[in-house]
Amino acid sequence: MQNKLSNLSVKSEVKLNIESEKVWDLLSKPSHLELFHPFCKSHKLILWNEQKKIDELIYLNGLLFERNIYNWQKNSGFELYIGKKGGKKSKVEWKLKSINEKTILIIKVNPYISDKFSPIIYRLLLITYILPSLKKYLNNVTKGIKFYLENGIVVKNNQFGSHKWFS
Repeated sequence: MQNKLSNLSVKSEVKLNIESEKVWDLLSKPSHLELFHPFCKSHKLILWNEQKKIDELIYLNGLLFERNIYNWQKNSGFELYIGKKGGKKSKVEWKLKSINEKTILIIKVNPYISDKFSPIIYRLLLITYILPSLKKYLNNVTKGIKFYLENGIVVKNNQFGSHKWFS
């Protein structure tokens, strides 16, 4: 059952009328989440070099997550693990697809597998509660990216609605 659970994921996709290099410029800026993430209180670099990329995201509600980026591909995306320091981590993929002078941005999350519940109960929680909540979260993040890139205005807290886990 664990392998079947680890394949459950959710994604959000947005079409941007901007070249992928400009989207990449935004995503590779230090503290970039502070510009477009509607639930971000702060986003700070911890360690950032060619070998290792670690940053810290503090949500509006004070929740602190560490992001450990392990696959950095210039102009095409990155992959990371995110979660509480010392805790279980979810896998996140940010992918850029260039189509003519437009970009498709896809953010995909594979949530960590909790051992607090039986696999059957946890699968039910994933399908009915966790994945839909993550989908809402990701949709707000992609809306924020689109808004920031189209308007050049920093996204406000909870601009597209609040979120029960992060607001």
